Amino acid sequence: MGQPPPSSDATLPAAAGVLDAAPPAGATARHLHTASVIVAIAGVVIVGALAWVTGVVNSHTQAHLLGVQTRDAALVLGEVVPTVEQPLETAVAVMDAGGSPADVARYLAPEVGTGTNAQHPLFDSFSVWRETAGGAREVLALGRQPALATEPGRLASFFATIDAPRSMAVKGILTGPHPQIAVAEEGVGTSPRYVAYGELPISPSHRATAPTTSAFQNLSDAIYLGKRPTARALLTATTPFPSTGVTGSAVIPFGQSSLLFVDSPTAPLGGGVLPLLPWIIAVTGTMLVVGAVLATEWLARRRRLAERLAQENHRLYSEQRTIAQSLQQALLPQALPTVEGLALAARYVPGDPTADIGGDWYDVIRCGERHLVFTVGDVSGHGIPAANAMASLHFAIRAYAAQGDSAPTILGKLTSLLDIARDGHFATVLLGQLDVSRREATLVSAGHLPPLLVWDGGGERKAMFIETRSGSPIGVSRTDSYDPVTVSLPPRARLLAYTDGLVERCGEHLDVGLERLRQTVIGLDDTGSDTLDEVVRALTGDDARDDIALLELRWTS
Repeated sequence: MGQPPPSSDATLPAAAGVLDAAPPAGATARHLHTASVIVAIAGVVIVGALAWVTGVVNSHTQAHLLGVQTRDAALVLGEVVPTVEQPLETAVAVMDAGGSPADVARYLAPEVGTGTNAQHPLFDSFSVWRETAGGAREVLALGRQPALATEPGRLASFFATIDAPRSMAVKGILTGPHPQIAVAEEGVGTSPRYVAYGELPISPSHRATAPTTSAFQNLSDAIYLGKRPTARALLTATTPFPSTGVTGSAVIPFGQSSLLFVDSPTAPLGGGVLPLLPWIIAVTGTMLVVGAVLATEWLARRRRLAERLAQENHRLYSEQRTIAQSLQQALLPQALPTVEGLALAARYVPGDPTADIGGDWYDVIRCGERHLVFTVGDVSGHGIPAANAMASLHFAIRAYAAQGDSAPTILGKLTSLLDIARDGHFATVLLGQLDVSRREATLVSAGHLPPLLVWDGGGERKAMFIETRSGSPIGVSRTDSYDPVTVSLPPRARLLAYTDGLVERCGEHLDVGLERLRQTVIGLDDTGSDTLDEVVRALTGDDARDDIALLELRWTS
């Protein structure tokens, strides 16, 4: 920053020199007093220092506010990523669970540009492929023909880049008249294996217009595919990039790739007055020293106010998170029933503490002196809508069980309560009816993982998964039927029901997680509630990525 222009008082020494050069007769030559010079110098130094400090504070404030805006914008952009992943994940989950292409089409048609209800389509092409020894075969096609399928081998090469099941592969097709992003995700099923593939349309001009009501209207921004801001990787921008000014950036995970968000202010983020303050102080001089101090204090208080607001927002979010967790706990049984000859234990372990409320639950309903109905379920997604869906299914099961409905009948009635196309959620449910005295269990499954049976035989502990006749998840089909499986259990047997957060790992086949659970339970010597804690610790450590509901039913005789 340059020095402020000299004040009009700087002409006094010159005038004094003229007077000194030609003093009137009999007059004594006079010079400025040292105190005046000191005051003038002090005034110039103070004004210059205040102008410099104000400029530094302004720069730091702009940088701080740009960083806050960049992080907020990246969080908003990060919320869009699950909306891309969820249709892919749902499509392969439906196919892995035995659903049909028609089930997938019914759910995804509104998300594709040609869908009858598509007002703001996410994809302009969506397809499901079945991988066989001879290559991938298309079993469902929505929208236009996939761009990668127009050239032999390109689609297969892209599918080969998928790292692991439930891991979204991403490829940019950004050249040509119809730029787009190709995404694909592979199911966790072993045979047959399905791949969901979609193409997200990109504006041919790669330009976007921010609405005037946007919280980020003072920013020009660009989004790139990958971590490098190159012209070939540009997806969309509000102004030509790269920007020559101060920029902020954030990297958002996007499947196996990432999105780079780069922004630059188009106007002072703290208001138009801030950049002018140093110049105002320089022009007004010593008379505005006090004003400059007050302006600096005003800036400091504004920044502290912003930090206090951020702390208050963090406190409110923590309270909201606590309320959500309390709601989750309130929906779970406060106590399990007591039945002679049977010991019950359960655990609910929340997943990522930064995530929203989940949809996992368990319940045990007493239907007689020695008869029980138990259930373990998992609603897809997170948040209040998932919790609402979970609560409706949870209490409906209780009501149907209380009126004496059989397990298949209960699941059949649940299909009318949830519709994936309408509610955006589906649920997997394991339901069992127990005759404690006869040690007999009748099990039905709506796309849920099989329960684990543990017993002592021949002097050693044994464990096996009970193969249920799994039907479609609740909400996927209203016409599916659920066939029961009745098993007789050995003396002192244990039945372990759980949700997928206990065994499922990103990049790992489900069979590996199931076998890890079986071996873990075989290696434990104790029984009861402590065993469940040991199972959770052994399989997840102290870092559960997803919610876990775990229910153990142990015969004591």
